[in-house]
Amino acid sequence: MRDNSFDRTIERNYIQKWRFLMAEYEAVKEGRSTQFRRVGDFYRHHGTCSQTFRKYYNRYLQSGDEADLLPRRRGPKWRDRRVPEGIEAEIVAARQRG
Repeated sequence: MRDNSFDRTIERNYIQKWRFLMAEYEAVKEGRSTQFRRVGDFYRHHGTCSQTFRKYYNRYLQSGDEADLLPRRRGPKWRDRRVPEGIEAEIVAARQRG
């Protein structure tokens, strides 16, 4: 049986989608697009808002790294929410006693 735990299909799809959108966006901005006259038409057609598109577009332009085309993790880091080790040991000892 195939191990799918390291399958990068979703990541490849995100990157492929954003690369296509960015090329089309640049064509609209330069006036070369035959399908769209304005950027607003481009956003509406692809079902994205300008803020989301520009967030990924500008992030990619600054770094040039395709990993920036993927969504980033949200929320606090796991370590930030952890109780310090000394307190955790005291809690475990108190639970074992009682």
